[in-house]
Amino acid sequence: MVLVQSEICEINEVAPGYCRLQLKAPQIAAAAQPGQFIQVRVGNDVSVDPLLARPISIFRINKEAGSVALLFKIVGRGTKLLASKRRGEKLTIWGPVGNGFEIPEQAKKIALIAGGIGMPPLFCLQEKLSLDPNPPKMILFYGGRTSQDFLEMDLWKKSRVRIKLATEDGSMGFKGFVTDSFVDEHKSEAFDFVIACGPTPMLRAVQKIASLFRLSGQISLESYMACGVGAC
Repeated sequence: MVLVQSEICEINEVAPGYCRLQLKAPQIAAAAQPGQFIQVRVGNDVSVDPLLARPISIFRINKEAGSVALLFKIVGRGTKLLASKRRGEKLTIWGPVGNGFEIPEQAKKIALIAGGIGMPPLFCLQEKLSLDPNPPKMILFYGGRTSQDFLEMDLWKKSRVRIKLATEDGSMGFKGFVTDSFVDEHKSEAFDFVIACGPTPMLRAVQKIASLFRLSGQISLESYMACGVGAC
């Protein structure tokens, strides 16, 4: 983990209330793995307000360009200030933080289960796995309340991953919870590994389903912490 002053390469609103932030950070990009996150300090050298850094999952890693992309939801004053930043500005960041995903070599069919803003680390993972000479088969189960909750679908459609959407209101794809969509698919064509990231109730459901079907897997948890490593 390193602390650096990082230049903003790009910052764009990708959907109402959601932003993609690309940062120049060669040291972090070289070490980062899918499933890890970065602590972003929103304040500057003049002001430490807001005091606490924001933990944001890594969406894309470009080791050649020395950059990382983050995708975040504007939920409070800190992320609102972050969304107001402009290209060329500097941010204090540190990372990579947390544990990356570990996929066993024998995993040949992987379910990626995402809810809401839990999608970014799964996109990062599929980009890495797709570089393998013989990548595993991957299916994304992506859930939202409505059809407006799905992010970066243009990028997903260019990937090797088959996509199954689920909405609670039935406005797109499977009507119901994304975990129910996954169970239906698993019954017809069994998976051998599961990766999930999203709201806590969804992760609890994934844990129960994995236990029921004796499936191995990993879930990505995000806890808000000032230090980023749990020492606080």
